[in-house]
Amino acid sequence: MPNILFLAQFAPTNGVVLNEPKTPEEKFYAETYHWKIVEILQKTNYNIDTASDVSYFMKNHEKYQLVWSVYNRLGFRNSEIFVQSLCEYYNIKYIGATPNVRALVEDKSMSKQLAEHLGLQTAPWVVCSKEYPLCKIPPFPGPYFVKPRFGSASINIDESSLCYSWEDAITKSEYYFQQKIDVMVEKYIKGRCYGVSVLNTISGVPLIASPHYTISDKSGNIMTYSQKRFADSGMTRFESTDTTLNNQLTYMAQKYFSAMQPCDYARIDFILKEESFTPYFLEVNVLMNLGIRGGFVNSFLNSHFKTYEELICHILELGIAKLDISNSALNP
Repeated sequence: MPNILFLAQFAPTNGVVLNEPKTPEEKFYAETYHWKIVEILQKTNYNIDTASDVSYFMKNHEKYQLVWSVYNRLGFRNSEIFVQSLCEYYNIKYIGATPNVRALVEDKSMSKQLAEHLGLQTAPWVVCSKEYPLCKIPPFPGPYFVKPRFGSASINIDESSLCYSWEDAITKSEYYFQQKIDVMVEKYIKGRCYGVSVLNTISGVPLIASPHYTISDKSGNIMTYSQKRFADSGMTRFESTDTTLNNQLTYMAQKYFSAMQPCDYARIDFILKEESFTPYFLEVNVLMNLGIRGGFVNSFLNSHFKTYEELICHILELGIAKLDISNSALNP
């Protein structure tokens, strides 16, 4: 019987929650995401421990044969690939994406380059940092959308991220530089944001859920950090019922997902331009919200899975299969 470790910011360590959620966003994540998964994992017949501190894993790594980490960031630069890199170093199997694949998609510039290579349309963009700030002359016409270059947590994204002048884009980028955050500036495309959720299977033929789209009451249909964590109102999610569009987005998402292997699950986002209905690749997320209220989960509950427990156990089975042992012990 393998020993499995689940790592999450608010997961209990030795039965005790050491990192109590403080903000509304953190409480949402703890109650609808991390604690829900822990509850499901504890119902299985596997030996599953949980922890909130990566140092626990480092000190006890010899005990485990499989790790599932849902950490997005650990408070230092390039931390998105840290746990997976540790697993590679310790030669431990893990659920998720490999470090090199995760580095590719966590860098929004590189992920857009892959999209262009695959023939998917993207909005023009530039990247900048404190050491290499934006030039004074705009490289393409506005309006502009300014966001962190690395990571997938929508840090500080709000209505001020939409800049109608290049001067405002420079000011917003400097705001990020003060927090030691590198920046991407892309041409703002007015339209709806669609997400396509993709989940691998043991056979290697991925499951693709029906695309969903979101509408926000914020200026420019901006989905803020707080809205995505339901700490602020004004964001509504809908399942797309346009068969032609769904087929197009599914094809594009499957093409991208195949190119970014090995990876167990992802959500690939597109912007559907309002005037032409042309889909533009936006970004890809390999560690999206896997909580009960997340778009990834709800898309699959509307298509391939009957319950949240069934979906979480499917992801666990992907990891168990990497150990080449029977997964019949799952008993949610």
